[in-house]
Amino acid sequence: MGTMNQFIVFKLASEEFGVEINKVQEILKPQPVTKLPQAAGFIEGITNLRGDIITIIDLRKRLDFPLNDQGEDRILVVKINDIDVGFVVDDASEVIRIEEEQIAAPKKGIAGIKTEYLEGIAKLKERLIIILDLDKILSTEDQIKIEEIAENHQ
Repeated sequence: MGTMNQFIVFKLASEEFGVEINKVQEILKPQPVTKLPQAAGFIEGITNLRGDIITIIDLRKRLDFPLNDQGEDRILVVKINDIDVGFVVDDASEVIRIEEEQIAAPKKGIAGIKTEYLEGIAKLKERLIIILDLDKILSTEDQIKIEEIAENHQ
């Protein structure tokens, strides 16, 4: 038996995604967001989380997925290169254990997502879970802009 890793599973549209649990600091219900008029389209704005300014990014917009109007949104707060970022997802439902052997290398064009954003595809019985590499979802340029946003609103 190989190494087991824990993943938080969340949904975007009808697809299930996973991120390593150690990358996620917390999962929040929707928060009041201050819009930033000059920000990129996928940046929802900023929110004050216990005194820290967090940039909120709609992962659906970032990955060109349809927007959800079900009202079940969750925010995954993650740290990317020492920057706290909140990713809006449709729902964050569970924590699962996946053996490394169950994760296949990403194939081109899975769910229309750029291959560099993917760590792999986990095959679990009847489920396929797309494992995202959140560190690569934001370009270096995006990360610099997000850091500037946070610094300008402290």
